[in-house]
Amino acid sequence: MKRLRLVVLLVVLAVAAAGCSGVPISGPVERVSATPGRLNPGVEIAPAPPGRNASPITVVEGFLHAMASYQPDYRVARTYLTEAASDQWRPEAGVRIYAEGNPVVATEEGALLRAPVVGTLDPAGAYSQSTETIDHDFGLVRNADGQWRIGAPPEGLLISEYLFSSAFTRVTPYFWGPGSRWLVPDPRYYPRGPGAYEGAAAAAVGGATGWLAPAVERPVPGVALDGVTVSATGVARVTLRRLAGDLTPAEQAALATQLVWSYRSFESVVSVAVGWAGEEPWAIAPYGSTIPVSAFPEADPTARQSSRQLFALSGGQIVRVVEGNQRIDHLPVAPGVTGATHAAVRQDALVAAAVTGDRSVLYLAPLGEAVLTPVAESAGLRRPQFDRHGDVWVSNDAGELARVPEAGGWTPVRVQGLAEGRITSFRLSPDGARIALIVQRPGGQQVVGLARVVHDGADVTVEGWRQLSVATTSVAQLTALDVGWRAADSLLVLVNDGRTTPVQALAQDGATIVPIGPTDANDLVELAVAPGVPAMVRAADGRVWRYNSDLRWSQHDVDLAAVFYP
Repeated sequence: MKRLRLVVLLVVLAVAAAGCSGVPISGPVERVSATPGRLNPGVEIAPAPPGRNASPITVVEGFLHAMASYQPDYRVARTYLTEAASDQWRPEAGVRIYAEGNPVVATEEGALLRAPVVGTLDPAGAYSQSTETIDHDFGLVRNADGQWRIGAPPEGLLISEYLFSSAFTRVTPYFWGPGSRWLVPDPRYYPRGPGAYEGAAAAAVGGATGWLAPAVERPVPGVALDGVTVSATGVARVTLRRLAGDLTPAEQAALATQLVWSYRSFESVVSVAVGWAGEEPWAIAPYGSTIPVSAFPEADPTARQSSRQLFALSGGQIVRVVEGNQRIDHLPVAPGVTGATHAAVRQDALVAAAVTGDRSVLYLAPLGEAVLTPVAESAGLRRPQFDRHGDVWVSNDAGELARVPEAGGWTPVRVQGLAEGRITSFRLSPDGARIALIVQRPGGQQVVGLARVVHDGADVTVEGWRQLSVATTSVAQLTALDVGWRAADSLLVLVNDGRTTPVQALAQDGATIVPIGPTDANDLVELAVAPGVPAMVRAADGRVWRYNSDLRWSQHDVDLAAVFYP
């Protein structure tokens, strides 16, 4: 059984008297969408206070279960503590999620929990993987009635992986990328229930997480969340408070767009109404005052006009791979390109970028024309990629990263925080605000991670590197070979485990890791991945497999030197 790598450090904030919303901690369980890696829908946990004459282990186990339930101030969980410990315990200090298979152990003094922590959530609900280990003695003592109680509770909350998967859900608030042309996802985890509705709105109003914030626009100023209600018909009514003057119609539309996209996470929400407390909802053109969650398609983090054709390199030429009549054809599309070693096609499928010959020159080539224009030079050029603005990003054997505009010129991209190592492969996210990197360490190991892309005028910096583990067990030793964006907030990573080269599906924060095959292919070297189309994977000998479903792939093609989507 695959282990769901969900681990968490969640700072639980109560709703302040002024109406500001933090991470919600109360309310009944609701069904909420959590793509990718849908969480265990589970059942509501009804915690009970400790029974009479309960053993030390039973008391600790009851406390652990009670911490995973929704209670104002964790009243039931506090019944497992001594009075002094209850006065000092602060559940809002955080939540750690520990690995399954690590039961509470009896000791001479009481009970001990020793377990790996597989991840954390920050105060905003953002997930990070963790290598921490819990080694906690609960300090059991007998109270005046002779009953065992916990005298040394942990800092914050401890929740097992399974209970976390039942009690928390993934929600994705959205924020405007640079220039406010399209949105960028910023996933969070909240306790299941109506409080998650408020958490989503509070996030959209309050701004992106600290990690993503430098790469996106600041939140609309002068606004605070007043509250959220969801009707039986699925209308989420978001009420706001003015902290300054009124918003312009453009600011209202921008904030409404963020909120509508953020509520797409909830299967129970079909439309959104946004406005000031005590007033009628804003009327946002062309939708009116009640906006369907399918609205604002132009803000999609993934370009909707993108071509979904599969391209490849065959015999040094850029070809379009066409299926039909039980055969696959390779149609040359850039007659000006010969001897190509690496290539990419722009999202509108009108222009290609190619590296040829000795890999020292990057060319642009209009599709359908015998034209080849050199635009940049560098030794050891590698696989290029067009960003959403039409610029070409490319790396070289030295691990340098550059951005090349259509007019040409090698513009270095400053890369910070990688320590020792060089970039061997990269993929920009569909929105361009994040970048997935394969980095080779001095010892030869290749790791995968995520960084943000920060624009400052004409300067671009890649920073905030976060290495991601792609192992599904604590003993797995994996080398990352290639990476691609399956959706705006999820990745596919091609890995080598020393025997095989499987593909792992990975949430961008590393919260879920699922092996998806193929199981009958070896020596795989390259991924072709794009949102909304089947992933492809290529072997060193040119064979190509297509993803059909998890662990089900079919051989698709042969004799290809590269495969890629626009």
